[in-house]
This record gives sequence, C-alpha cells and structure tokens, in this order.
Amino acid sequence: MKKFVNWLCFVVCILCIITGTTISILAIWHVVADQAFLWRSLMTLAVVFLAALLAYMVNSMMPMER
Repeated sequence: MKKFVNWLCFVVCILCIITGTTISILAIWHVVADQAFLWRSLMTLAVVFLAALLAYMVNSMMPMER
C-alpha cells in the first residue's frame, strides 16, 4: 500500500509539472489570452502539487507495516 501511495503521489506531481509547463509556455506565446484563467490554473496546479508532495512526505515518515 505504501508503494502505491508513493507511486500515485509521484504521478500526480509529474502531471502537475507537465500541465503547468504547458500552460506557462502557452502564456509566453500569448495563446492564453485570459490572465485570470492563467493564474487560477497555475495556482490550482501548485496546490495539487503541494498536496501530493506532502502526502508523499507523510507516507515516507510512517513506519513500514510488518
């Protein structure tokens, strides 16, 4: 179970990084015209990323089941 949670947190973090990078590149090229959408989406990804990172850290600190 611990390995699955770590794997899931890793996948969520990678997806957030990829999506955030894509949105940022689109904003640089002015494809995303609405600045409110841009900032809301990046902040949402940051919150999801931090939640997954914290879940991974807490899961890593828990003792292994025997």
